Amino acid sequence: MAETDQEADVPSAGCLADRRERRRPGPALTFLGGVAGVSGVRYLVEGPSTTLLIGCGFCAGPEVAWQRNFSPGPAELHSADAVILPSADLAHSGFLPQLVAEGWHGPVYATPGTAALLPVALSDAARQFAEDAVAAEVGGWSVRRPVLPPFREDDVARVVSLVRAVEWGTPRRLEGAEFEFGHAGGRLGAAWVRVSIGGRSVVFSGPLGSAGHPLLGPPDPRPPTEAVVLAAPRPAGDSYVAGRFAGAIHRALKRGGGVVVPASAVGSTEVVLTMIHDLTEAGRIPRLPVVLDGPAGLAGVEVHRRAVAERWSELRQDIRVELPGLFAEHTNGGPPDRPSIVVAGPATADTGRVLGHLATVLPDARAGVVLLGPQGQGTRVAQLAQGARHLKIHGRYLPVRAEVTVLAGTGEFAGPAEVQAWAMAAPPPETAFLVEGEPDASRALAKTLHARAGWCAVVPDDGERVLW
Repeated sequence: MAETDQEADVPSAGCLADRRERRRPGPALTFLGGVAGVSGVRYLVEGPSTTLLIGCGFCAGPEVAWQRNFSPGPAELHSADAVILPSADLAHSGFLPQLVAEGWHGPVYATPGTAALLPVALSDAARQFAEDAVAAEVGGWSVRRPVLPPFREDDVARVVSLVRAVEWGTPRRLEGAEFEFGHAGGRLGAAWVRVSIGGRSVVFSGPLGSAGHPLLGPPDPRPPTEAVVLAAPRPAGDSYVAGRFAGAIHRALKRGGGVVVPASAVGSTEVVLTMIHDLTEAGRIPRLPVVLDGPAGLAGVEVHRRAVAERWSELRQDIRVELPGLFAEHTNGGPPDRPSIVVAGPATADTGRVLGHLATVLPDARAGVVLLGPQGQGTRVAQLAQGARHLKIHGRYLPVRAEVTVLAGTGEFAGPAEVQAWAMAAPPPETAFLVEGEPDASRALAKTLHARAGWCAVVPDDGERVLW
């Protein structure tokens, strides 16, 4: 984990020009991703003497979105004096290695938990991209030649060297700006971010967690602010998720097959493994081999174990001293030789080792695939959730004969009612910008906030620049 840096920072050497010579109108906010169905959180905050990038995320989904992950990146990103990360997941951090590879080298601020998980998430992605690139080159299914990954592990190392951990609730002063982190609760280390410039402030909600999160406490209250950038709610957790998950496993076993669960190494793996453990200990499912395919998943689990042992402030007060049931066998990508529960990433199934497992089980009518939580627009898991009869993997269309079970979230993210309650617990902002998630969910939340509290709530366009 990066050490907390106590002193105020000098101007970033990663700027394109000496900012003392710049004169910017502001404050202004530009949405360079994370809106209009485009994943990859990239919000540029401009002040008279400072520009900050909130999130630097990777875009998942169809080919047009995937191409945004390759050089050259938007020139506006290089104008940032610093990057502030709300979370370690790829949707918030995955473009950082590419930005650094292009020459940017300013400070990257994160909470201690995000600083600990960031190397895990990015290194895992780099390995998976490298494996995919080699396979595509050999298999000939990519239209690009040569087939290159978006970034490599040496790019990740450069990113990690720039990370500076900032403690919760401690305002950090930069030139012409100040920011602070509050607990968001959706993932370990996840934060809402308040940025203050010229006597005005904007709050970015980050991935808000549910009060029923199995590991983390609820979000800190929203502070008063002139503007709010509010992530649209995820589908509310279902109290029957565990039972329906157990049912999917029993049905697959009855057919003689196993189950594949797409899950990200950072954020969801430990929740899935804990649920499997609890079901096993309660006798609701038989004791099966649990295969966690990918060293990053195990590394992420170890960070969570450390958080529990050290009693990090964001954890639930009633959490057990040790995380239960993080029992998993690590495989090197080969399919298990007997019915098993395979947990592999990423959750979108757009890349990585989970594709090999899906290629094995999807044509097999005995097998099952369990999708947990929201499915990003255009991703492979979204296609499966929508009832696709075939799926393209590694250049070939495969029939979908396996049973696909789509479940609500496991209770870690805030649902619509909780997001509204968090947003409305403080005085209304002048403007609320509804971002992330599906466009329909953002528009629905905007209408609700307007109808219930008279908020000026808008859904911005990708690339839009606004004053706040």
